[in-house]
Amino acid sequence: MSGGDLSHIGFVMDGNATWASRRSASPMSGYAAGIKVASDVVIASRARHIKYLTFYAFSSENWGRPETWISAFMELMMRFFADGEFIQKILDAGAKLKMIGDKSKLSPELQRIMNECEERSQDNRDILVQLAVSYGGKDEIVRTAQKMAKLGIDFTEENISAHLDTAGIPDPQLIIRTGGKHRLSNFLLWQASYSELYFTDVLWPDFDDAELDKAIHEFTKRERTYGR
Repeated sequence: MSGGDLSHIGFVMDGNATWASRRSASPMSGYAAGIKVASDVVIASRARHIKYLTFYAFSSENWGRPETWISAFMELMMRFFADGEFIQKILDAGAKLKMIGDKSKLSPELQRIMNECEERSQDNRDILVQLAVSYGGKDEIVRTAQKMAKLGIDFTEENISAHLDTAGIPDPQLIIRTGGKHRLSNFLLWQASYSELYFTDVLWPDFDDAELDKAIHEFTKRERTYGR
């Protein structure tokens, strides 16, 4: 199934810890399974002619979680970004990687590995994959405003859009949230002003090609008027 005029999908990947709990496994095993699903979704989306994906991987609010959870999650991210097989799977899909968010809060080693992965993917053009890490929609708008004020740039909608983390790509037409919750949770607040929202009870590690097709099919049935 093709997404028609659908070019950009955002994903709020919820339900990883619940998925692990139902299997009497550690929470991090659920996040590990979720990362693998994300790579499968990249491949499936490319096959459906989607050009842009944005995955909400770690929010600015997640820094408020217990230190043990944060350390375990950062270690998990380090492992996957350093995993040649995992990254190669993304690269083989023709994906260009871009990290968005306040990366200054991440460890220097994790920043280095992320930068290396971005550099390795620079020549890929089939699909752009944005990973939102240490990201929050409100924080992005504040950082953008601070940058524009420092540069003396007028605050217009066009100028703000041109200086966001996502500058240069279309806003998401569709945002998919798994795990049964019905909210954006500070994800792409500026860009999502007219996004279609799709919520499913399916937990992220169980999200597959069939679930992606369900969301795309629902999108194609909706009439988008942009407030007109």
